[in-house]
Amino acid sequence: MTGAPIPDGADAVVMFEQTSGEGAGFTIRKPFDPLENVSLKGEDLEEGEEVVPAGAFIHPGTIAVLATFGYAEVEVARRPVVGILATGTELLYVSEPLAPGKIRNSNGPMVMAQLRRMGIPYRTYGAQADDLDSVVQTVEKAVAETDAVITTGGVSVGDYDFLPAVYERLGADVLFNKVAMRPGSVTTVAAGGGKFLFGLSGNPSACFTGFELFVRPALLRMMGARKPFLPHTKAVLGEDFTKANPFTRFIRAVYDGKTASPAGFNKSNAVSSIARGNALIVLPGGSRGFRKGDEVDVLLLGVEEGSPGWMK
Repeated sequence: MTGAPIPDGADAVVMFEQTSGEGAGFTIRKPFDPLENVSLKGEDLEEGEEVVPAGAFIHPGTIAVLATFGYAEVEVARRPVVGILATGTELLYVSEPLAPGKIRNSNGPMVMAQLRRMGIPYRTYGAQADDLDSVVQTVEKAVAETDAVITTGGVSVGDYDFLPAVYERLGADVLFNKVAMRPGSVTTVAAGGGKFLFGLSGNPSACFTGFELFVRPALLRMMGARKPFLPHTKAVLGEDFTKANPFTRFIRAVYDGKTASPAGFNKSNAVSSIARGNALIVLPGGSRGFRKGDEVDVLLLGVEEGSPGWMK
Protein backbone atom coordinates (compact mmCIF):
# COMPACT_ATOMS: atom_id res chain seq x y z
CA MET A 1 0.00 0.00 0.00
CA THR A 2 1.03 3.64 -0.48
CA GLY A 3 3.44 4.68 2.26
CA ALA A 4 4.51 1.16 3.24
CA PRO A 5 8.17 0.07 3.30
CA ILE A 6 9.18 -2.28 0.48
CA PRO A 7 10.24 -5.82 1.45
CA ASP A 8 13.90 -6.69 1.76
CA GLY A 9 15.37 -7.61 -1.60
CA ALA A 10 12.76 -5.70 -3.63
CA ASP A 11 13.86 -2.72 -5.73
CA ALA A 12 10.63 -1.69 -7.53
CA VAL A 13 6.87 -1.53 -6.99
CA VAL A 14 4.44 -2.83 -9.60
CA MET A 15 1.23 -0.80 -9.75
CA PHE A 16 -1.86 -2.95 -9.35
CA GLU A 17 -3.25 -1.42 -12.54
CA GLN A 18 -0.27 -2.87 -14.45
CA THR A 19 -1.16 -6.47 -13.55
CA SER A 20 -3.62 -8.96 -15.00
CA GLY A 21 -5.04 -11.71 -12.85
CA GLU A 22 -4.93 -15.26 -14.17
CA GLY A 23 -6.47 -17.83 -11.87
CA ALA A 24 -4.37 -18.02 -8.71
CA GLY A 25 -1.59 -15.96 -10.30
CA PHE A 26 -1.08 -12.81 -12.33
CA THR A 27 1.04 -11.39 -15.10
CA ILE A 28 2.81 -8.03 -15.27
CA ARG A 29 1.95 -6.04 -18.37
CA LYS A 30 5.25 -4.19 -18.76
CA PRO A 31 8.83 -4.28 -17.52
CA PHE A 32 9.73 -2.15 -14.49
CA ASP A 33 13.00 -0.34 -13.90
CA PRO A 34 14.89 -0.46 -10.60
CA LEU A 35 13.43 2.00 -8.05
CA GLU A 36 10.31 2.59 -10.17
CA ASN A 37 7.39 3.74 -7.98
CA VAL A 38 9.71 3.84 -4.97
CA SER A 39 10.10 6.93 -2.77
CA LEU A 40 13.65 7.13 -1.46
CA LYS A 41 14.66 8.48 1.90
CA GLY A 42 15.90 12.06 1.56
CA GLU A 43 14.90 12.51 -2.09
CA ASP A 44 12.59 15.48 -1.39
CA LEU A 45 14.89 17.44 0.93
CA GLU A 46 18.48 16.58 1.72
CA GLU A 47 19.98 16.49 5.20
CA GLY A 48 20.96 20.00 6.25
CA GLU A 49 18.74 21.67 3.64
CA GLU A 50 16.57 24.57 4.85
CA VAL A 51 12.94 23.49 5.02
CA VAL A 52 11.19 26.88 5.23
CA PRO A 53 13.26 30.10 5.21
CA ALA A 54 12.53 32.88 7.67
CA GLY A 55 10.16 35.43 6.17
CA ALA A 56 8.43 32.93 3.90
CA PHE A 57 4.68 33.28 3.38
CA ILE A 58 2.81 30.38 4.98
CA HIS A 59 0.53 28.86 2.33
CA PRO A 60 -0.94 25.34 1.97
CA GLY A 61 2.31 23.93 0.58
CA THR A 62 4.25 25.37 3.51
CA ILE A 63 1.80 23.77 5.92
CA ALA A 64 2.27 20.41 4.18
CA VAL A 65 6.07 20.45 4.41
CA LEU A 66 6.00 21.62 8.05
CA ALA A 67 3.62 18.80 8.95
CA THR A 68 5.78 16.27 7.08
CA PHE A 69 8.80 17.19 9.19
CA GLY A 70 6.88 17.23 12.46
CA TYR A 71 6.49 20.96 13.04
CA ALA A 72 3.13 21.38 14.73
CA GLU A 73 3.94 24.99 15.67
CA VAL A 74 6.39 27.57 14.30
CA GLU A 75 7.17 31.16 15.23
CA VAL A 76 5.41 33.66 12.99
CA ALA A 77 5.21 37.44 12.77
CA ARG A 78 2.32 39.19 14.45
CA ARG A 79 -0.11 40.65 11.98
CA PRO A 80 -0.38 44.45 12.34
CA VAL A 81 -3.74 46.02 13.05
CA VAL A 82 -4.47 48.85 10.61
CA GLY A 83 -6.73 51.86 11.18
CA ILE A 84 -8.80 53.19 8.26
CA LEU A 85 -10.23 56.71 8.01
CA ALA A 86 -11.90 58.33 5.00
CA THR A 87 -12.02 62.13 4.95
CA GLY A 88 -14.44 64.43 3.13
CA THR A 89 -17.64 66.21 4.04
CA GLU A 90 -19.06 65.00 0.72
CA LEU A 91 -18.90 61.33 1.73
CA LEU A 92 -21.95 59.20 2.46
CA TYR A 93 -22.08 55.72 3.95
CA VAL A 94 -22.80 52.96 1.44
CA SER A 95 -26.33 52.43 2.73
CA GLU A 96 -27.28 56.13 2.59
CA PRO A 97 -29.29 57.53 -0.34
CA LEU A 98 -27.47 59.89 -2.67
CA ALA A 99 -27.99 63.64 -2.28
CA PRO A 100 -26.82 66.64 -4.32
CA GLY A 101 -23.10 67.30 -3.80
CA LYS A 102 -22.55 63.94 -2.11
CA ILE A 103 -20.84 60.68 -3.11
CA ARG A 104 -20.72 57.32 -1.42
CA ASN A 105 -17.57 56.31 0.44
CA SER A 106 -16.16 53.49 -1.70
CA ASN A 107 -12.57 53.88 -0.54
CA GLY A 108 -13.20 52.70 3.01
CA PRO A 109 -14.83 49.38 2.06
CA MET A 110 -12.27 48.90 -0.73
CA VAL A 111 -9.27 49.31 1.58
CA MET A 112 -10.91 46.97 4.11
CA ALA A 113 -11.22 44.36 1.37
CA GLN A 114 -7.59 44.86 0.31
CA LEU A 115 -6.50 44.26 3.89
CA ARG A 116 -8.75 41.21 4.21
CA ARG A 117 -7.18 39.79 1.05
CA MET A 118 -3.82 40.04 2.85
CA GLY A 119 -5.26 38.50 6.02
CA ILE A 120 -4.58 41.69 8.00
CA PRO A 121 -7.03 42.85 10.69
CA TYR A 122 -8.22 46.46 10.77
CA ARG A 123 -10.28 48.99 12.67
CA THR A 124 -12.43 51.46 10.79
CA TYR A 125 -12.92 55.02 11.98
CA GLY A 126 -15.64 55.82 9.48
CA ALA A 127 -15.86 58.89 7.28
CA GLN A 128 -14.74 62.18 8.79
CA ALA A 129 -16.03 65.62 7.78
CA ASP A 130 -13.53 68.26 6.65
CA ASP A 131 -12.75 69.70 10.08
CA LEU A 132 -9.07 69.87 11.02
CA ASP A 133 -9.51 69.49 14.79
CA SER A 134 -11.85 66.51 14.41
CA VAL A 135 -9.58 64.77 11.92
CA VAL A 136 -6.54 65.29 14.18
CA GLN A 137 -8.41 63.80 17.15
CA THR A 138 -9.55 60.79 15.12
CA VAL A 139 -6.08 60.15 13.69
CA GLU A 140 -4.54 60.47 17.18
CA LYS A 141 -7.02 57.87 18.44
CA ALA A 142 -6.25 55.58 15.51
CA VAL A 143 -2.48 55.90 16.05
CA ALA A 144 -2.91 54.96 19.71
CA GLU A 145 -5.06 51.92 18.93
CA THR A 146 -3.41 50.45 15.81
CA ASP A 147 -0.01 49.69 14.27
CA ALA A 148 -0.49 51.77 11.10
CA VAL A 149 -3.11 54.23 9.86
CA ILE A 150 -4.51 54.67 6.36
CA THR A 151 -6.36 57.86 5.51
CA THR A 152 -8.02 58.51 2.17
CA GLY A 153 -8.59 61.99 0.82
CA GLY A 154 -7.25 65.31 2.05
CA VAL A 155 -3.84 64.97 0.36
CA SER A 156 -4.22 67.21 -2.71
CA VAL A 157 -4.30 71.02 -2.91
CA GLY A 158 -7.95 71.82 -2.24
CA ASP A 159 -9.15 74.17 0.49
CA TYR A 160 -9.89 71.20 2.77
CA ASP A 161 -6.94 69.01 1.86
CA PHE A 162 -5.19 69.51 5.17
CA LEU A 163 -3.52 66.15 5.80
CA PRO A 164 -0.08 67.87 5.90
CA ALA A 165 -1.44 70.01 8.75
CA VAL A 166 -2.61 66.85 10.52
CA TYR A 167 0.89 65.39 10.31
CA GLU A 168 2.35 68.63 11.63
CA ARG A 169 -0.04 68.65 14.60
CA LEU A 170 0.93 65.05 15.36
CA GLY A 171 4.65 65.79 15.08
CA ALA A 172 4.98 63.15 12.36
CA ASP A 173 7.86 63.16 9.88
CA VAL A 174 6.74 63.23 6.25
CA LEU A 175 8.77 60.57 4.43
CA PHE A 176 7.54 61.62 1.02
CA ASN A 177 4.75 63.79 -0.35
CA LYS A 178 3.65 63.21 -3.96
CA VAL A 179 5.03 60.66 -6.40
CA ALA A 180 5.67 60.96 -10.16
CA MET A 181 2.98 58.45 -11.08
CA ARG A 182 -0.56 58.29 -12.44
CA PRO A 183 -2.89 57.65 -10.77
CA GLY A 184 -1.89 58.29 -7.16
CA SER A 185 0.56 61.17 -7.53
CA VAL A 186 -0.67 62.74 -4.29
CA THR A 187 0.22 59.69 -2.19
CA THR A 188 1.87 60.75 1.07
CA VAL A 189 3.54 58.68 3.79
CA ALA A 190 4.60 59.91 7.22
CA ALA A 191 5.92 58.30 10.40
CA GLY A 192 4.99 59.30 13.92
CA GLY A 193 4.89 57.60 17.29
CA GLY A 194 6.63 54.60 15.75
CA LYS A 195 3.72 54.14 13.34
CA PHE A 196 3.33 54.54 9.58
CA LEU A 197 0.69 57.03 8.42
CA PHE A 198 -0.38 56.39 4.83
CA GLY A 199 -2.18 59.27 3.12
CA LEU A 200 -3.88 57.91 0.00
CA SER A 201 -5.82 59.81 -2.63
CA GLY A 202 -9.57 60.26 -2.34
CA ASN A 203 -9.98 59.13 -5.95
CA PRO A 204 -10.77 55.38 -5.88
CA SER A 205 -8.36 54.17 -8.57
CA ALA A 206 -5.55 56.31 -7.16
CA CYS A 207 -6.35 55.05 -3.66
CA PHE A 208 -6.35 51.42 -4.85
CA THR A 209 -3.05 51.79 -6.70
CA GLY A 210 -1.38 53.64 -3.82
CA PHE A 211 -2.35 50.84 -1.47
CA GLU A 212 -0.97 48.10 -3.70
CA LEU A 213 2.31 49.91 -4.44
CA PHE A 214 3.11 51.41 -1.03
CA VAL A 215 0.88 50.16 1.79
CA ARG A 216 0.90 46.47 0.89
CA PRO A 217 4.71 46.06 0.74
CA ALA A 218 5.21 48.14 3.90
CA LEU A 219 2.79 45.97 5.88
CA LEU A 220 4.41 42.79 4.55
CA ARG A 221 7.86 44.05 5.52
CA MET A 222 6.51 44.83 9.01
CA MET A 223 5.77 41.10 9.20
CA GLY A 224 9.24 40.15 7.95
CA ALA A 225 8.18 39.05 4.46
CA ARG A 226 11.04 38.30 2.06
CA LYS A 227 8.97 39.13 -1.02
CA PRO A 228 6.88 42.19 -0.18
CA PHE A 229 6.25 43.51 -3.68
CA LEU A 230 3.57 42.54 -6.20
CA PRO A 231 4.67 39.66 -8.45
CA HIS A 232 5.41 40.83 -11.96
CA THR A 233 5.75 39.44 -15.45
CA LYS A 234 5.92 40.55 -19.08
CA ALA A 235 2.92 40.84 -21.38
CA VAL A 236 1.89 42.03 -24.81
CA LEU A 237 0.10 45.38 -24.71
CA GLY A 238 -3.43 44.99 -26.02
CA GLU A 239 -4.19 48.65 -26.84
CA ASP A 240 -2.43 51.79 -28.09
CA PHE A 241 -1.29 54.47 -25.63
CA THR A 242 0.21 56.88 -28.13
CA LYS A 243 0.11 60.00 -25.96
CA ALA A 244 3.41 60.55 -24.14
CA ASN A 245 3.23 61.10 -20.38
CA PRO A 246 6.04 62.35 -18.14
CA PHE A 247 4.78 60.19 -15.25
CA THR A 248 4.83 56.41 -14.95
CA ARG A 249 1.31 55.14 -15.50
CA PHE A 250 -0.33 52.17 -13.78
CA ILE A 251 -3.26 51.01 -15.91
CA ARG A 252 -5.88 48.72 -14.38
CA ALA A 253 -5.86 45.78 -16.72
CA VAL A 254 -7.08 42.30 -17.56
CA TYR A 255 -4.15 39.90 -18.04
CA ASP A 256 -4.87 36.56 -19.73
CA GLY A 257 -1.43 34.99 -19.43
CA LYS A 258 -0.13 36.64 -22.60
CA THR A 259 -1.88 39.94 -23.33
CA ALA A 260 -2.67 42.78 -20.94
CA SER A 261 -5.48 45.14 -21.94
CA PRO A 262 -7.12 48.04 -20.08
CA ALA A 263 -9.98 46.88 -17.88
CA GLY A 264 -12.21 49.77 -18.93
CA PHE A 265 -12.62 53.38 -17.85
CA ASN A 266 -9.23 54.34 -16.46
CA LYS A 267 -9.42 57.80 -14.93
CA SER A 268 -8.34 58.15 -11.29
CA ASN A 269 -11.97 58.40 -10.15
CA ALA A 270 -12.93 55.12 -11.87
CA VAL A 271 -14.20 52.13 -9.92
CA SER A 272 -15.44 49.82 -12.70
CA SER A 273 -11.92 49.08 -13.97
CA ILE A 274 -10.83 48.16 -10.44
CA ALA A 275 -13.61 45.59 -10.31
CA ARG A 276 -12.71 44.08 -13.69
CA GLY A 277 -8.92 44.16 -13.45
CA ASN A 278 -6.55 41.48 -12.22
CA ALA A 279 -3.31 43.33 -13.01
CA LEU A 280 -1.63 46.70 -13.48
CA ILE A 281 0.08 47.57 -16.75
CA VAL A 282 3.22 49.63 -16.05
CA LEU A 283 3.98 52.28 -18.68
CA PRO A 284 7.19 54.19 -17.85
CA GLY A 285 7.09 57.96 -18.22
CA GLY A 286 8.94 59.55 -21.10
CA SER A 287 8.70 61.36 -24.40
CA ARG A 288 7.04 58.58 -26.39
CA GLY A 289 3.82 56.62 -26.28
CA PHE A 290 3.20 52.89 -26.53
CA ARG A 291 1.69 50.78 -29.30
CA LYS A 292 -0.48 47.69 -29.26
CA GLY A 293 1.86 44.70 -29.40
CA ASP A 294 4.64 46.33 -27.37
CA GLU A 295 6.11 44.25 -24.55
CA VAL A 296 5.24 45.79 -21.18
CA ASP A 297 5.68 45.04 -17.50
CA VAL A 298 2.63 43.80 -15.62
CA LEU A 299 2.02 43.66 -11.87
CA LEU A 300 -0.30 40.85 -10.78
CA LEU A 301 -3.04 41.61 -8.26
CA GLY A 302 -4.52 39.31 -5.63
CA VAL A 303 -1.69 36.79 -5.94
CA GLU A 304 0.20 35.69 -2.84
CA GLU A 305 3.46 33.76 -2.72
CA GLY A 306 2.79 30.06 -3.18
CA SER A 307 -0.56 30.48 -4.90
CA PRO A 308 -1.12 29.09 -8.44
CA GLY A 309 -0.64 32.50 -10.08
CA TRP A 310 2.59 33.34 -8.29
CA MET A 311 5.45 34.39 -10.57
CA LYS A 312 8.93 35.43 -9.52
